[in-house]
Amino acid sequence: MRGRSVRKIDLAGGGEQAALLTRCAGTWLEQPPDVAEQERIGAAVRQVGVQRPLALELHRDAQALNALCIEIFRVEAFAPLHLSPQLVAQILAQVGEPPVVEEDESAIFSDYLRRAVLSVATPNTRRFLAAQLRRTLPAYAEGGRWREAIAIDHSAFRTALGNEVTPYLAQMTLAGLADYYDEH
Repeated sequence: MRGRSVRKIDLAGGGEQAALLTRCAGTWLEQPPDVAEQERIGAAVRQVGVQRPLALELHRDAQALNALCIEIFRVEAFAPLHLSPQLVAQILAQVGEPPVVEEDESAIFSDYLRRAVLSVATPNTRRFLAAQLRRTLPAYAEGGRWREAIAIDHSAFRTALGNEVTPYLAQMTLAGLADYYDEH
């Protein structure tokens, strides 16, 4: 039979793909979610759905919501989700080294970051990274941290289904680049 070969991967997060795409090796995110974790994620998503009035309020100001997302994803708890050295090496091979720019030239770096993200953000990679992000949702929902939970759920949704450079993808790429250069 002729046709394209499809490699099956676990798009629920964890497993070999997690270590290839992110820096989660040695953390709880390296293992695929078990049934109990999947149930907690489902419950957290349902709880976030109940927070619709707050979600609508947050979505009224897209710029503020994006800023909140970036603030959240800068927290050390998200370090295991930074892009892996392998993925960063792929970015460098495809779009080159990041430019060194002055503060007033931030548009140049923003354009580089956009191209970097889009060079590796295939549909399966997006879905996988979104699934890994969604695994952090129960901690926020169970703690009643609704603004953060809504922002995480929103980011996971946009990352999985879109073709845009979401704050999550941008921050994980930026942090992955920083980690890579710290090590090399």
